Order: sequence, then structure tokens, then C-alpha cells
Amino acid sequence: MNIKMFAKLTGQTILIGVVLGLIFALIGWPAKMLWYRGMIVGGFVSVAVALMGFWAYLTLNFIMQSLMPPRVWVWFQAILVILAVVDVVYFFPELVSNLPTGLTLPPGNYLWQLLLPLGLALIVAVAKMRLTNRSAFIPAVFYMYVFTGVEWIPALFNARAWRPAELIWMILFVCNTFLILILGKLTRKPSHA
Repeated sequence: MNIKMFAKLTGQTILIGVVLGLIFALIGWPAKMLWYRGMIVGGFVSVAVALMGFWAYLTLNFIMQSLMPPRVWVWFQAILVILAVVDVVYFFPELVSNLPTGLTLPPGNYLWQLLLPLGLALIVAVAKMRLTNRSAFIPAVFYMYVFTGVEWIPALFNARAWRPAELIWMILFVCNTFLILILGKLTRKPSHA
């Protein structure tokens, strides 16, 4: 990847975040906010976190592939996804109840809300696998579920209500989907004919 590709990727991701933030603000879902705040949250806050998480994942992936065989690293990612699912189901409600901001879980059965990101991550991973190859499935699930969750933690610690935190998660998820799906195109070596 060169500087031109990096700038294009950053610009496209910011544009996606700004447009999503604006759309969500205009329709008032999942959180009501002014249009320019939606653009700021979507384009600059969420996208900055998504891009940092993407580069952190690429760095981690590079380091781990140089330290262990690729197959071991893939299985290690699968174990981390399982641990993250267990963590979300058993420990997330306690974490939220102990936040200093007073954020509480939405009323009703929140288990489906906690497992929905896993289902969406699996869908994105299938799309990634179809774009590249079968070996991309587990790393894509790992990135989409674990990294998006880690990127979302600062929003949880600063949110005073559940809906703005959901908005940030949705924008992060869409930006991360874009980044993981375009990764193969960025790393593909050009063919010289």
C-alpha cells in the first residue's frame, strides 16, 4: 500500500462515516441528534477509531504471523472469538452496570442485542470468504467481532444513554465492514501483462 492508496482509503472511510452519521441524525434513529453532530460522530469520532483499530489489527496480524505458523494464529483467533462471546454474554451486563456514567442496558431481553454483532460478523466473514478464499473466514470474524467490540468500549465508557452508544457501534461496524472487505483489493499485487 502506498501513500495515495492510504489517503484514498482514509477519505472513503471518512465519507462513509459522515454520510452514515448524517443519515442517522436526520432520521433520528437510533439516537436523536442535530445533523452536524451526526456528521461529527460518524465521520470523525467513529471513523478515527475504526481506522486506528484497522491498523492495529494489521500490525497484530503481521506480528503474530511472523511469530507462529499461520494455521496456529488462525485457531488462536477462533479461540479469542469464543472467549469474546462468553465475555459478552456473562460479563458485559455487569460491566455496563458498573460504568461511572450510569448507562444501563435497554429494558427487555438484551441477549439478542449482545449476540447480534456476532451474527453480523459471521455474515461479513462469509462475504469476505467469497471475495478472497476460505482461509479469510476466521480472521474476518475475529476482526469484525473482537476488534469492533474493543473499539466500542470508549463509547460505552463515555455514553450517558444506550442509543448514542448503539449509533457509534453501527457506524464502527459499517466502517470496519468496508475496511475488511477492501483489504484484499489493497494488498493484491498488480499483474503485469
